Amino acid sequence: MPTPQQFGATQCTTQSHHWRIFYGSVFLASFLVGGSIAQTPKTGVVIPGESVAGLKLGATLSDFQALFPKQPGIDEDFAGTMQDGCPERSYHWIDLSMDATGVFALFHNAGIYQLSVQTPRFSLSNGISFDSSASAVMHTYPFGKEYVLLGSGGERNGGKNLHYWVDKPAGVAFELYWNKHHQRRQVSAITIFRKGGDYLPDGCISPPQQWREVQTLHAQHLNEAKGQN
Repeated sequence: MPTPQQFGATQCTTQSHHWRIFYGSVFLASFLVGGSIAQTPKTGVVIPGESVAGLKLGATLSDFQALFPKQPGIDEDFAGTMQDGCPERSYHWIDLSMDATGVFALFHNAGIYQLSVQTPRFSLSNGISFDSSASAVMHTYPFGKEYVLLGSGGERNGGKNLHYWVDKPAGVAFELYWNKHHQRRQVSAITIFRKGGDYLPDGCISPPQQWREVQTLHAQHLNEAKGQN
């Protein structure tokens, strides 16, 4: 089985493949009218640097589809269209039954090297899950570093650039969007990758977006985390 150990995340110059799609009830209802949803996986545990619900890094597309049944005409499969260090293939399984973005698998040499969970179906054993607060994430993973994806601010992300808390030794990264209602950042994606390896959202950064480490807010967030669960 192929492994992702030799693959490092780099910046790419292709068009943006930063999909941040939230499927509304209208889309879900229209699909239910036209047909039935394929059997969906049960809830499961995310293990940083290793697996999602038992699906391990290095697994093949067939392995992925054994856990996440193919939904013809619904799932997104981008293969052979990415260049300059971006993933050779990106497969997006949409979690229709939970009305959520779902799960992204990035491939190199036919093996998964990055799995991104964007659905409440899966969580970590320590309680961190979809929509957990940034302060809870930073308290649980105090050795992580904060990054910002410049140019990612949009209405779906709360009108502010996406931030990320990345713990490379653990092999896990958390995408943090701005929740206007709660006035705080919350988890919108949990991504696992090889422990000690490199991480970039979607495997690469497409101009004009830029990836920058954040220094000034680090201590502020950690101080906030001390007083919150």
